[in-house]
Amino acid sequence: MDNKLKFSPPKWADQFLQFYCKPDRLEQIQGDAYELFYLDLEEKGLAYARFRFFIHVLSFFRWSNIKRSKPIYHTFNHGAMLKNYFKIGWRNLLKQKGTTLISLIGLACAVGCCLVAYLFIAQVWFKGTLQPNKDEIYQLTYSAEGENGIETYGTIGAPISELISEKLTGVKSHTRVSVDFSILISKNESYNQRSMFVDPAFMEMFVYRMDYGYPGALNEPDQVILTHELSEKLFGDIHPIGQELSLVVKGQEKLYKVGGVLAPLNDMDMFNFDLLVNIETHPTTSADLPLQDAWNSELWTFIQVEDEADLTQLESGLSELTSLQNRINPENSYKSMQLEAFTDLVKNSGQIERGVISSLVVAPQILLAAIALFVLILAVFNYINISVLMATRRLTEIGIRKVIGSKRTQLVFQFLSENLIVCFFALMLGCFLAAFIFLPGFNEIASKSLKIDLFRDGNVWLFLGAMLLFITVVSGLYPAIYVSSFKPINILKGNQKIGSKSIFTSALLTFQFTLAIISIVAGVAFVQTNYINSNRDWGYDSADKIIVNVPHSEDYLPLKNRLSALSSVDEVSGSQDFVGDWISEKELILDDKKYEISLLNAEANYPDVLGLKLKKGRMFNPELISDTQESVLVNQTFLDQLGLKFPLAERITLDSVGYNVVGVVEDFHTIFFQSAIDPLVIRSSPDTTFNFLTLKMRAGAAESSLESVKKIWHETVPRGLFTGKLQTEVFDREFTDVNGVRNIILFSAVLAVILTALGLFGLVSLNMNSHVKDYCVRKVFGANIEDLSKKLFKRYLIIWGIASVLGSIFSFVIVSKFLDSFFAFNSGVGAVHLGSGLAILLLVIAGTVSSQVWKIVKANPATILKAE
Repeated sequence: MDNKLKFSPPKWADQFLQFYCKPDRLEQIQGDAYELFYLDLEEKGLAYARFRFFIHVLSFFRWSNIKRSKPIYHTFNHGAMLKNYFKIGWRNLLKQKGTTLISLIGLACAVGCCLVAYLFIAQVWFKGTLQPNKDEIYQLTYSAEGENGIETYGTIGAPISELISEKLTGVKSHTRVSVDFSILISKNESYNQRSMFVDPAFMEMFVYRMDYGYPGALNEPDQVILTHELSEKLFGDIHPIGQELSLVVKGQEKLYKVGGVLAPLNDMDMFNFDLLVNIETHPTTSADLPLQDAWNSELWTFIQVEDEADLTQLESGLSELTSLQNRINPENSYKSMQLEAFTDLVKNSGQIERGVISSLVVAPQILLAAIALFVLILAVFNYINISVLMATRRLTEIGIRKVIGSKRTQLVFQFLSENLIVCFFALMLGCFLAAFIFLPGFNEIASKSLKIDLFRDGNVWLFLGAMLLFITVVSGLYPAIYVSSFKPINILKGNQKIGSKSIFTSALLTFQFTLAIISIVAGVAFVQTNYINSNRDWGYDSADKIIVNVPHSEDYLPLKNRLSALSSVDEVSGSQDFVGDWISEKELILDDKKYEISLLNAEANYPDVLGLKLKKGRMFNPELISDTQESVLVNQTFLDQLGLKFPLAERITLDSVGYNVVGVVEDFHTIFFQSAIDPLVIRSSPDTTFNFLTLKMRAGAAESSLESVKKIWHETVPRGLFTGKLQTEVFDREFTDVNGVRNIILFSAVLAVILTALGLFGLVSLNMNSHVKDYCVRKVFGANIEDLSKKLFKRYLIIWGIASVLGSIFSFVIVSKFLDSFFAFNSGVGAVHLGSGLAILLLVIAGTVSSQVWKIVKANPATILKAE
């Protein structure tokens, strides 16, 4: 039998040839391939022939043989078409400046809010990503048996650093890092600053820009490098290089000179510090510690590997270090040592004990992200409504384009290109708003130093690019598809109606109204809560009191004696903690039951000095020994939560000692109003030593006497840190924080109302344009303003009514939970808050719709109907 009839080339290879080959060359190329196949079949057999046929098919796969569905000139046509899209889009936007500006402002505000939220989240999750050497740096960690099984620790024995060069190959550099809150003394003022003790190699591994000095300043043990903020705080406009300061660490004071000042950081750095100090000057490093103590002393250790370093080779060296650690310090046995990539420290912070990153502060991230998303949704919905409005003025253009052959996809790309122009300028304006308005305000509120670093932070460009693509597609796709779906015959006959009964646009507006109600209710409730708390009775007399810290027990009596001698001081009392700060917790036993309570140890006169209000029983009597050894006071919450009545029949037990409750004081706030009042016991203790002194001053003399108190304090404790304050200032930081949150929520509420008004304006204008001839005819036949506005108001009142129900329900649930999670004492969500939200939104609707109705009232029907 003829082989040509019995055998044939492999079909899949033949089909591939037919797929890619030009039709005009296929017959010739396929014939040659077939001829070669049958020659190989006669000479070498079937298997070889099929293999060679495949090789021949691949050999013909060349650019000149590959078919193309479109001629090359179409590529140039695409470029010209895109250029034409943007040119037409630009002209149309200029023709409709008002609506374009509204869309631009709304989207820009949303972009600015999103950018601030991104920068805040990025400074948590992208810490250290701006470091040029980040991919070469690793932290040494170890695994050991912990309370919850095997745990990873970020600190290692301090002596291990000395063995890195010997045991680990391929290591370019390494540094130790130890953080300490040191007392910094400069110009007779003391500050509590976060000092980071490092090896000089730290400044080679981690790159920082310098304002003054040079990175190698730490090579001199007596020099330090300050952050920009600390330099301004200490020296102001004075040139900082060479200025002297001293640090008190572990009770030891050392004198340093400023050798360098870093350029401002932007919160993206992995480490949080105020100044860098040579670690060899740290007391625990310079001290001649016993071997066991030295290995028990742990700190962070980082290495920088060579470019071509093999990390697997480092593992053997780490095993040797682990064995050495376990031989010298068997009480702190390591399971293993490992390398943690510098770029993974944030991601793995939850699995590393004593790591560089202690907390990722998720709650503020969620709050800011929710606000940014909230504003973005409102802006996008607003823009969709206005985009449809703008398209109604181009129906004739759309109809003509379709008649002369434009495809729907071309119209969609035309509208998207116009949308891209708007979104691009909105992105630029949003960056401007974020850089000069939103970020400075947020940094002031949150005590941050965030900034937009377009030159060093590539992630910002990725975010902005993704933001541009997202808002372009999301805000422009529906209007483009919707408008391009119209039939040209309906458009040119004038039968095409837009927006008169649009369920989608009405749904968008309802959603906008609902979000606006929620934001208004949240803003009103938060403002009222802040007002109530700022005027809340603290439960004691905070006026004319000064709190003074006592650093060491030996300083207590000298400070108390010298401060008591001040003429403006009426009375002095000591306490273990002070009201307005954290109060220690204890376990109390009563009737063989255990209870958790707050315990305030103080002198017997402390309740009188503080001005606590007695409710039942009596205060302490300092003259009675029993009151200073066996008596306590409790607050009303203590009785309520334990289900007791005064006087108590039994003694309570604290620290295995029995006490009589001699009096009950009214509830007072020991900590800020974010927390509820806990059961409290005040225990009178003998005048021995306390951590704080509370000075009761003459009426009106507290503030003016604070400097004198501070001077006496520094004379008595020259190397200590004075943290004294007025009793009226104990909640200042908390008030600042909640006022900042209030401002953010108010800002989002105002922005939500503005964006909702803009979206409503777009929809009302759309409706007016589609019914303008109808209104003019009505006007000609004698319709008054009431008749003209009735139909228009009716629709939006219905939308407002639906949104009011939804907004009230969601506001009550969401805002109530938010307030309860933020404040133990809050205004809640009631009729006043809901009524305020509904009323403000109704006024916005009335004002916006009335402005459009007024245009119809003032319009000349003859001019409009003449077009017919």
